[in-house]
Amino acid sequence: MPKPSRSKNDSKVREDDSDSFGLLDILRVAGGLLLINAVLSYWFTSTSTWGYDGRWLDPRYVHFRTLGHPVTLSEGELSLYNGSDPSLPIYIAIDGHVYDVTKSRSTYGPGGSYSFFSGKDGARAFVTGCFNKPDEFTHDLRGLDEQEARQDVQEWQDFYQNHKRYWYVGQVLHEELTGEIPESCEHMKFPGHH
Repeated sequence: MPKPSRSKNDSKVREDDSDSFGLLDILRVAGGLLLINAVLSYWFTSTSTWGYDGRWLDPRYVHFRTLGHPVTLSEGELSLYNGSDPSLPIYIAIDGHVYDVTKSRSTYGPGGSYSFFSGKDGARAFVTGCFNKPDEFTHDLRGLDEQEARQDVQEWQDFYQNHKRYWYVGQVLHEELTGEIPESCEHMKFPGHH
């Protein structure tokens, strides 16, 4: 059986095809490198992310950082983000700054050890460390040493802002404080917090 004849143009086309490196090839190489990285990571750390468990692995954080806008909530709206509705994130607030703590649902969600902070601005309780008085879960810092309270509030805001799992999402707007100054509770503070 005779071989099909080839023209010079056919061989030229085939040479050009064999030397090209297209988008599909780039995706294959990148996918292969990612797979090798994940396998090596799992081999050494038992996770596919080299042990990293921070906010950049949370699709909600990535969405917020790329497309999201800071929220502005009323106190009533903030109260909806207390963990009782699993379709909503869990928010806490400290002196008007709202943080997403959903990644720690077992801690801040219903029945969690710090669930009393969820869905409210608990600046006063963060400063005093008093968790047994419902009046302490407020943003009202009146009656406390102003300089010390501001310093404590700033430290807590920094903690939540810089935490690897939590992030700042916006602010809660409070009505002007009126009425009696909350009765001070014994200044307890969190353990290890000055």
